[in-house]
Amino acid sequence: MSMDRTISGWSEQQRLLFIERLLFWRGSINRRDLCDHFGISLPQATKDLVSYTTLNAGACQYDVRRKCYVAAAKMQTVLREPNFSEDMEAVGSAMRDELEYGEFVLGGSRPQRVADRSLHRKLSLAACNGDCVEVTYWSVRSGSSEKRWMSPRCFGFDGLRWHVRAYCHRRGGFGDFVVGRFQRVGRAKPCPFSDLVDEDWLATVTLTFRPSRGLSANQRTALEMDYGMEAGELRLNVRRAMRIYALRRLGFVQEPLQPPMLNELQQLEWVD
Repeated sequence: MSMDRTISGWSEQQRLLFIERLLFWRGSINRRDLCDHFGISLPQATKDLVSYTTLNAGACQYDVRRKCYVAAAKMQTVLREPNFSEDMEAVGSAMRDELEYGEFVLGGSRPQRVADRSLHRKLSLAACNGDCVEVTYWSVRSGSSEKRWMSPRCFGFDGLRWHVRAYCHRRGGFGDFVVGRFQRVGRAKPCPFSDLVDEDWLATVTLTFRPSRGLSANQRTALEMDYGMEAGELRLNVRRAMRIYALRRLGFVQEPLQPPMLNELQQLEWVD
């Protein structure tokens, strides 16, 4: 699904998408939800709600008693395919002041890193402009900080930390570098290796998992439902460069990471 071409601009698109998300997942929306989330006026919120009812006729109706728009039982979305993980942030924002027992949506906790924005910005700019930079990077493997030239290309998030994918001039190859371990990033200059291709970043591999054969039939059924397996298998397509992080998120941590093997909870078996 894509945004309707009659929508005037990006800000209106975001407000209409917010309306659609709340109607679909919460079942209702009022003007105050829009005002609080976007800082707009009540007349503007009214206009947006009318615009959405025109755009998606039959999706909702105004409930005079509750003073809000209520979603139809069989409401269909027209702006974007519903995505539970992405949409819950909007729902949580709208439910913030309605509950007495805490937050409606909680994100996962992770270590709060002190970000040196100037260093991170230099890495991002170098990647966007195709430049290289001299950096000082702390390596866990060597236990020391090392100077090296590298050419940042792109970034990946493993669920806990940000990595920059870069060509290391000293190693003569591409690798992953944890963004939080950069101690210094120098001035950028044109990269002499801009024509090199990072095959591991471009290539996609398929990881195949199934419930452990040591589980009961009911336990296997529960895992198949939990992971959305088809025919008893979970097939996960990932970039080859991010393969190890995908495996770690699923609890495969014992080295070496080679199939077949069971994850930490002895629930999933990595078969291929």
